[in-house]
Amino acid sequence: MKKVLIILLCFHISCSKGTDTPNSIDPPDIPVNPVVPPVVVTKPVQMWVDAHANFSRFKDKSNIVTYLEKMKSVGFNEVYVDVKPGIGYALYNSDILPRLTKWGTETVTRDWDYLGVWIEEADKVGIKVIASISTLGYGVTNLKEGLIYSDHKWDGKTQMTMVGNDPTKIADMRDQEGVDAAMLNPVLPEVQQFVISIVEEIVTKYPKLKGVCLDYCRWWNTNYGFSDATIAAFEANSGLKLNSRNDIITATGGQGPQFKKWIEFRTATITNLVTSTRNKVKAVNPKMEFHLWAGADWEGRCQVGQNWASRKYKPTDSVYTDTYNETGFADVLDVFSMGAYTEHVWKTEYPGSIWTVENFVTRYSNFTMDDCKVNGSIASYAYGSKPTALSDAVYLCLKNTDGIMVFELSHVINFNQWDTLKSAIERVFKK
Repeated sequence: MKKVLIILLCFHISCSKGTDTPNSIDPPDIPVNPVVPPVVVTKPVQMWVDAHANFSRFKDKSNIVTYLEKMKSVGFNEVYVDVKPGIGYALYNSDILPRLTKWGTETVTRDWDYLGVWIEEADKVGIKVIASISTLGYGVTNLKEGLIYSDHKWDGKTQMTMVGNDPTKIADMRDQEGVDAAMLNPVLPEVQQFVISIVEEIVTKYPKLKGVCLDYCRWWNTNYGFSDATIAAFEANSGLKLNSRNDIITATGGQGPQFKKWIEFRTATITNLVTSTRNKVKAVNPKMEFHLWAGADWEGRCQVGQNWASRKYKPTDSVYTDTYNETGFADVLDVFSMGAYTEHVWKTEYPGSIWTVENFVTRYSNFTMDDCKVNGSIASYAYGSKPTALSDAVYLCLKNTDGIMVFELSHVINFNQWDTLKSAIERVFKK
């Protein structure tokens, strides 16, 4: 028995740590609570916070803190905060605009700086803030509320339409219903100066912003811009004299002989506004990012005057003039937030149409030609309770563009899409 014990003892000593036996192997240490490395997100993952949809939600500062922490836990690292929505009032400390305290039946009175608190609290959790504005929207037509209804200096300075393609019937946008916002006429110098002053005020007062974003920087659609002032500006710019507004759009709704020049003129007007605004932002703070949101369907944007392409891109469609490419404004943007707002995710879901997320995020560079960064933007409401579709849309944006923007917080809350968004983000970045 003693002999067996001696043999076992010798065996134990020969296998213990610190032995110089060449063939010995130390057993691995097994942690009790293994540490899982965090997911490192290396692209902008952005949430949009709409002013109207979240007007009452953020009547208290504590809710801003709660949702910022929630966004951070899911993987978001940037947030667009809507601080001058289409009603035309301010959600920041403005010396130019009245403060927004009422929207329809909702009333919210704050004794604190809405944008300032977003910036302060976002910084604590490592989220950057970009302030967004409805560039030309200054009234809610269905409610007849907003700046253009309360301040008569804007009378006659909103966008006007030719009703039924009848040149004798011109309607003011602010007297209509069914449009998102009553929009000012960008042809007018006083409108451009006013818009630029608002952006200048925001970037001056809030230097800790990562950037500022223009939304609704456009014409409402093809039939808008038919005021006397706009027609006069078009004639002066083109050197033409119209016989009738039907020289632009015919009585039957077709393209008149001056339609191509009209399209180019309206687009150049928006490009001039975008460029002038960008120059003012950079003059105030060269490090401030300049963003713009627009729809992803480039071919359709000529109807609203938004040429987000590079000036190097020359379209061949007959609707464009030979010089239309000169209206491109991609090179003045730091970031283009490209709205791929469609329920169809993969090309196979909607064959024969460009209206899929996959199409939009794989063809945009044909137009922008690397002149700016491009973040794919999706509408979360389009997927409702379809987690696979939402996850795929997030995946496509993050794999094919420089980042993603999710529109919008209220929809994410209503459809409880947090877990889907978290797993979708991890799907791209988890090692």
